[in-house]
Amino acid sequence: MDEVKTGAGSQTVSRALWVLELLGHEGELGVREIARNLGVAPSIAQRLVNALAGAGFVEKAAESSKWKIGYKAFQVGSAFLSNVDLNAATSPELHFLADEKQINSFLGVLRDRSVVYLATVQSGGAIAITNAPGSRTYLHSTALGKALLAAKTDDEVALMLGPAPYKQLTKKTKRSFAAILKDIKECRRLGYAISDEENIENVFAVGAPIRNASGQTIAALSGAIPRQRLNAKAINDLCLMVKDAAARASRRLGAPG
Repeated sequence: MDEVKTGAGSQTVSRALWVLELLGHEGELGVREIARNLGVAPSIAQRLVNALAGAGFVEKAAESSKWKIGYKAFQVGSAFLSNVDLNAATSPELHFLADEKQINSFLGVLRDRSVVYLATVQSGGAIAITNAPGSRTYLHSTALGKALLAAKTDDEVALMLGPAPYKQLTKKTKRSFAAILKDIKECRRLGYAISDEENIENVFAVGAPIRNASGQTIAALSGAIPRQRLNAKAINDLCLMVKDAAARASRRLGAPG
C-alpha cells in the first residue's frame, strides 16, 4: 500500500486500471496494441499485464495468444451487479425475451459517453452475442444508446454525442446529429428506439428505457434479431415486446405507471 502513495505507484495503478478499461472496451489485445493505446513502451505494458494476470484480472486467450479480461474482473463486476435491484428487476425480462421469444437480450447503462453492458442473454436464434458484461458500445448506433439518451435534453444529447460525423459501423450507420436526434425524439414519443443495421449488419434491435421509483431513466433494455426477411408485423411485435419488458422491469423498481 505504501507504493500506491508514491507518484510512481499511483501512475502504475492508473495504468493498470487503464489496461482493464481498454480490454473491457476492445476485447482482446496484444501487448504492443496495449502499449500503443496507453502511449507507453511495450516493456511497461508487459509488466502491467503480468501483474494483472498474476492477480487474475486478465488472462491470455488460447486461440489468439492476446490478452482479455480475466475471471477476477468478472467477479468484481458481478458483485456490483448482484447488489443492485436492477438485476432482479430485469433478469426475468431478459430471459423471457431470449428463452420464450428467441430474441437476444441486453441490459445497458450510460457511463462516460458510452453504453456499458450489464447483462446479455443469448437466445437460440442465429445471432451470436459477442458483447460481454462490462464491455462498452456506442451511443449513436445502438438501440440501447438512443433509449438512454431519450431522457436527456437536446443540449445534453449534443454534449454526450460530441461533434459529428460519428463513427461509421455499417453502411446504414447514421452519422449526423440531426438524424440521431430525430430517432431520439421518436423514442420519447413511442417509448422505444430502433437500430436498423446501424451497429451490426443484419441485426435489427429495439431498446427501451428502464425507470426507477423517481421516474428517472437508470438503464435500458434491448432485444435484437436478424434483419433478413423481417416484415412489418415482426418489427412491430418486437418493438412492443421490448417496450413491455422494460415497462415491467420499471414497475418492479417502483416506477410510476
